[in-house]
Amino acid sequence: MLRIICLASAILLAVHCGQTRPAEPELLVSVPLIPDGETNTYRVVIAGDSIGTYTTTASHGRFKDIPAYEVVLVARTRTGDVTAVDSSVIYVSRDSMVPLSSFRFIKTGGAMVTTAANYGPDMIAISAFSQGEETQRMLPAAPATFDADQLTFLGRALQVSPERPQQITIVSPMGPPPGGRLRNGEFRAKGDENIVVPAGTFECYRYELEVDGSIIDLWYDRAGARKLVRYHSAEAGMSMELLPAAPDSGGPARARDEELSGE
Repeated sequence: MLRIICLASAILLAVHCGQTRPAEPELLVSVPLIPDGETNTYRVVIAGDSIGTYTTTASHGRFKDIPAYEVVLVARTRTGDVTAVDSSVIYVSRDSMVPLSSFRFIKTGGAMVTTAANYGPDMIAISAFSQGEETQRMLPAAPATFDADQLTFLGRALQVSPERPQQITIVSPMGPPPGGRLRNGEFRAKGDENIVVPAGTFECYRYELEVDGSIIDLWYDRAGARKLVRYHSAEAGMSMELLPAAPDSGGPARARDEELSGE
């Protein structure tokens, strides 16, 4: 782990030395006022069974000289006797949602995979470490290129209408293959819906995200910071639904997390 962190830092210095990210992507983006430290927790459901939780936290900070959101994503799931933890930290521009840097690790049982991606104006430096082997790769970047782990966060800011879908390029640092790859994506507006989840009833706008032919449905609250309310992938048979906010960070949410993950 220490080795990949050091390598990621070296790549970061090489990519960003004397360079800055473009001011905004070639998309219609309107970033809502997202509270500093906003935390949302979702139950993860597969085939009707709750198998764990997915928690997102967005904090205000800076990346180099750029005002940024630090987005922390943690999924804790359990299938049978196997417990998995999937954790990411992503820095994105507060003005445009442009990705700046991401780090992710997945631990399933005793196996662990880690990746680091750093975004320059024209290239993306990716380093991956799995089963004792490292892979480094450089991928081309464009103004409409985003990290796969930021897509649900990005959907809060995209201005999508039935007449104007938003096409993007998606970087998947985890791959396959090792070292990551680029994929095509498109957000499409599917209208407004009232959605009932454990956190309550929400008036939502619904997006359809297509990634290389696979469809994901996303529902966002129409009010306030436009947080994600529900996520559904029919192909994977998986949904995520917003849970009620916990009164404090160490209270019921943490206990529920530990119970679902078997810790």
